[in-house]
This record gives sequence, C-alpha cells and structure tokens, in this order.
Amino acid sequence: MRGAENYGRAMFLLAEEIGKTEEVFSDLSSVCTALEREPEYARLLDNPALAREERLSLIDRTLSPVLAEVRDFIKYLSERRAVSTLPSAVAEFSALRDERLGIERVEAVTAVPMSEGQIGTLKARLAALTGKTVIIKNTVDPGILGGMKLRYSGVQLDGSVKTRLDKLEKQLSQIIV
Repeated sequence: MRGAENYGRAMFLLAEEIGKTEEVFSDLSSVCTALEREPEYARLLDNPALAREERLSLIDRTLSPVLAEVRDFIKYLSERRAVSTLPSAVAEFSALRDERLGIERVEAVTAVPMSEGQIGTLKARLAALTGKTVIIKNTVDPGILGGMKLRYSGVQLDGSVKTRLDKLEKQLSQIIV
C-alpha cells in the first residue's frame, strides 16, 4: 500500500528531525499493537459518522501517554480515514529505522527449530556477508523436509530438501529411456 509507505516514511523523517526516532518507534509500535488487539476501535477512528471533534478528542484521551507527535500522526490518519494503514506505515518506519541502524532481518525457514548454536553460526555468516547486524527469525515448516530457506531484503535463497527433490524429479522426468 503506497500511501501507508509514504505515511511511515514521513513519520520516520519527522522522528529523525526531532531526534526521537526510538521513542516514536516505541510509541507507534505500542499503538499499532493496541489497535490490532481492538480492531473495533481502529474502525471507529476511521468512521466518518463519528464527528471529527469527537474522534480527535477520543484520540487525545486514549493516547495521552504517547508522544504528541504520535498522537498527531494518528489524528492525521483518522482525518484521512487511514488508521487501518497504520500497520503498514509502522512496517515502513521499522524498515527505514533498521536501514539507518544497519540491521538486517532474516527469516530462516527450517523443518525443525534451529538450536541457539545454529542461529549463532548463521547470524555470524550472514553478518559477514551483508556487513550488517543480523536478527534471525526462525520459522518452522515441516513441509520443506530439511535444509533451509532464507529470506531477507527481497532475496530468497532456497536450500531445502523439498526443492532439491523437486528439481531432481524434473530432471529425471526429462530423461528419455
């Protein structure tokens, strides 16, 4: 969703400008989590049937603990009936933050959970490859049978046993006997 990316980018630039990137990120993440837990509230903030003043007052009351910049951002989204785009905006903010901090988030898909040692070894190898601090999320998918799939920065590396067997099957089916 392009609009959400623009919202996230704008909020990131503002946070950088005022020197509160981590605080804004923390508050945005908290608000996003709360709205995901209470989808009715998020829909209410996007509802044009609720008077503008009432919506803005509601945001001020319920989000009083968060930074004013974050409250204003939620108000801005509410004015545009775009509160539902908040998760995508926060994802964009997070990606820009990671880029600034030199963080690479990697999803490692394996047939069984990886041990801490395996995660550490993979993290070290990927850090050497990318030159970034690597954070690994291990997802278990027994369907890959063995091996590993890695996803990061739009790259997907597939070293799974399932894929290797599929390729072998295709090669064998093309052999004329």
